[in-house]
Amino acid sequence: MSRADDISKLFNKLGANPNGYREIEFVHEFIEDDVEVLESPALVKPLPVAAALVDEAPSAPLLRLLEELNHGEADHLRPEVSSAQPTPKVVVVVSVKGGVGRSTLAAALASSLQRQGRPALALDLDPQNALRHHLCLGLDMPGVGATSLHNQSWEALPEFGFAGCRLVAFGGTDYEQQQSLNRWLGQDEQWLSQRLAGLKLSGQDIVVIDVPAGNTVYFSQALSVADAVLVVVQPDVASFSTLAQMDAMLAPYLQREKPPQSFYVINQLDAAHRFSVDMVEVFKTRLGNALLGTVHRDLSFSEAQAYGRDPLDPTVNSIGSQDVHALCRALLERIDSDLP
Repeated sequence: MSRADDISKLFNKLGANPNGYREIEFVHEFIEDDVEVLESPALVKPLPVAAALVDEAPSAPLLRLLEELNHGEADHLRPEVSSAQPTPKVVVVVSVKGGVGRSTLAAALASSLQRQGRPALALDLDPQNALRHHLCLGLDMPGVGATSLHNQSWEALPEFGFAGCRLVAFGGTDYEQQQSLNRWLGQDEQWLSQRLAGLKLSGQDIVVIDVPAGNTVYFSQALSVADAVLVVVQPDVASFSTLAQMDAMLAPYLQREKPPQSFYVINQLDAAHRFSVDMVEVFKTRLGNALLGTVHRDLSFSEAQAYGRDPLDPTVNSIGSQDVHALCRALLERIDSDLP
């Protein structure tokens, strides 16, 4: 097969017309050994270069090849742009045992944060479904329990409560539904993080999560997304004896690459009772800087729930509401300190 046939087949394979191909004969100049080489490079005559000229423009396959090469090189050189969106801060309110006022305090925190200019959403992850009684009095609303079991989004669940803060209730569930949720949450570590993402919250939002007392699947799910953990105790010996148990519960989550901050709050301090005041000093010695604040026992909180009023009503300005506002200011100072 001749050289001309090879070239013709090559052009046909690329989809180009071989008729425009033209060869230029090679011309060589030989310099004899006795010829003196000029010192100035500018005076040296360059040797002719062999070339193949095509009269037509490059064919379509060649153009596509060039475009792909250029595109790939551009992608390689283009700096990566992060598509991550700012996520809300998550504060989880926990306790080892019940009866310490955890749900009451979680609702008050969400209401106070909203009043201090931070959009707040209170999320009830306790099957007792009690948080709604503190923020959206008298409302019977759908919640995360049944909605999740029906594989539906949480986007339509938030309801507005006191001061404009939002509430996502747990909702009414029966025993079988709760058992199904327990099994599901125990197997799917991303359950809560995926559903929080569906709420489309901003980086300015703060989610306050109330979970059942003790080491439950709800505790585990909440701690997996927590930026801060607020442990609620009372100024008594029973609460003090649970500190070691809480340390053990928190330990696995504090070993993460970016662990949540952990704080304690002493709730229901009775300033008229000497033993209660002394126990606060014992807690301070044990907890040090981890003690974020103290909230006095305030009957106006229970009265507000009984009469359907806002416990943080500024016209009342009770000592308990003052303590909660101070607690929120301290909390914001801590959790915002790691913002860029």
